[in-house]
Amino acid sequence: MGFDLSKVMFVATCNSLNTIQPALRDRMEIINVTGYTIEEKVEIGKQHLLPKQLKEHGLTKEHLKIAKPQIEKIVEGYTRESGVRSLDKQMAKMVRYAAKSIAMEEPYDLKVTNETVVEVLGAPRMERDKYENNDVAGVVTGLAWTRVGGDILFIESILSKGKGSLTITGNLGK
Repeated sequence: MGFDLSKVMFVATCNSLNTIQPALRDRMEIINVTGYTIEEKVEIGKQHLLPKQLKEHGLTKEHLKIAKPQIEKIVEGYTRESGVRSLDKQMAKMVRYAAKSIAMEEPYDLKVTNETVVEVLGAPRMERDKYENNDVAGVVTGLAWTRVGGDILFIESILSKGKGSLTITGNLGK
């Protein structure tokens, strides 16, 4: 017995189109989604990831409250990819902190503060202040792009006597 798939929509996700067979890729409608904004990540964290992690760890929203400013601190300081996988992992760490404290009958902050975030997750790995006000002479801020996100680069120039010719190093493309 056959199936009529003429009115069926298939949805597939991938990080790279290179891994999809060309014959299949030709028949697909490709919609590129570049990533989430910080605001979108905060909302996803608040509405979906935190409740999911609380449930997975046997807790309720009465056991731990993380406000939007603290979720934003986690997004900006501890995650760097365009998606939310790292955010989910960091939220899980915050929930495990509360679960451990409850199990060990230790006091803990029911409402997570910025200090609690640093205590549980450590010092922030990404600091916005580093690149916001770059006043160092001879140094400019640049951007690097990859498939899974990007990074901030500091490009430093120097003055040297030279030989009157231009030497280009690195891969600058065309």
